[in-house]
Amino acid sequence: MAAAARAFDPGLRAAARALAARLPLGTPRRGTADRPGTSRVVTRQEPTGSDVDLDATLAARGAEPHWRAEHLHTRGWRSTGRATVLLVDASGSVAGDELAAAVLTAAALVQRMRPGDELGVVAFWSTAVVLRPLSADPRVDVVVDRLCDLRGGGTTDLELGLRTAAAQIARSRAADRQVLLLSDGVPTESPDPLAAAAALARIPARLQVLALSPEEEAMTSCAALAAAGGGRVAALHRPTQAPSAVRELLG
Repeated sequence: MAAAARAFDPGLRAAARALAARLPLGTPRRGTADRPGTSRVVTRQEPTGSDVDLDATLAARGAEPHWRAEHLHTRGWRSTGRATVLLVDASGSVAGDELAAAVLTAAALVQRMRPGDELGVVAFWSTAVVLRPLSADPRVDVVVDRLCDLRGGGTTDLELGLRTAAAQIARSRAADRQVLLLSDGVPTESPDPLAAAAALARIPARLQVLALSPEEEAMTSCAALAAAGGGRVAALHRPTQAPSAVRELLG
């Protein structure tokens, strides 16, 4: 599987697809099994809704003497599903088993999707690329192909990766928006990634972190990123841990 993660060979690519399709997921994602419809009207702190929520806007202003943009709350339709962006560290410090873990994590996310859910995939190293835009029908074979085609390497611009994932997740109208970072958490050439992690709350979205390395520095960095992004961290030190790690963080 590790070899398949960076392979052009059609046989290895087919093996990666087959393994992803047979991935044992255990119990289904927790929560309400049958949602009453795929969207609902919600109040949001943003100007893109169809109607101003006057009560929420006045409450946000409180006793402040002047209006500010962040006081404005509107009401609009939002999906009752979950939007997840898988953010994959493809830098030189991550290869082999780590790329295999990315394939299996993506497969676990696809297979746990419900109607109304969306999934996107972003990879980063010294740059960042959207491998798969947010979609309600991501298709596990397409996601696996994008990851198998990935040729990263070099330095780790974690802050750029987080900003790119944020731009993707902000497009969604899902009620539950998550960025799932798969990394050792250690930036080698990057502005402070903690600020980018904390900025996800303004979307709003949460940052969940799958820690690829058991090293103390890596685990500490991953925990700090998750805390800044309002999420949690789980260990993913072997590819076979992917399904259980996804369940631990996303339910």
